[in-house]
Amino acid sequence: MTRQARLEDAGFTLVELVVVMAIIGITSAALVLTLPGSDAQVRRAAETLAAQAAATRDQAILTGQPASFAPTAPAGITLTSDPAGPIAFDPTGLATPARLTLASGDAAATVTIDAVGGVHAR
Repeated sequence: MTRQARLEDAGFTLVELVVVMAIIGITSAALVLTLPGSDAQVRRAAETLAAQAAATRDQAILTGQPASFAPTAPAGITLTSDPAGPIAFDPTGLATPARLTLASGDAAATVTIDAVGGVHAR
């Protein structure tokens, strides 16, 4: 083999390097976009509180007995309730209207319970 032939076979071309860099960039962007942020944790906590409130309402209806729900937030998330205190459901499913706000850093979510017992997480 001649010296010229060995030099042409050595190393990578610029096109090959650019393609590899593009693949690494796309993969990195996809990874960053799939990582959960703090807002996902707050949203998950709000959905859990809404499910617990709905379960308490359903329990009151099924048993024919009033039931109350005292919301609690997981560690690292602050919970404010308007009005403060437990939320009461009567045997027909009617409730004490309440607005629960969960916050952590810049992320926030709200759970609303209306007078007819509707529970909504936003």
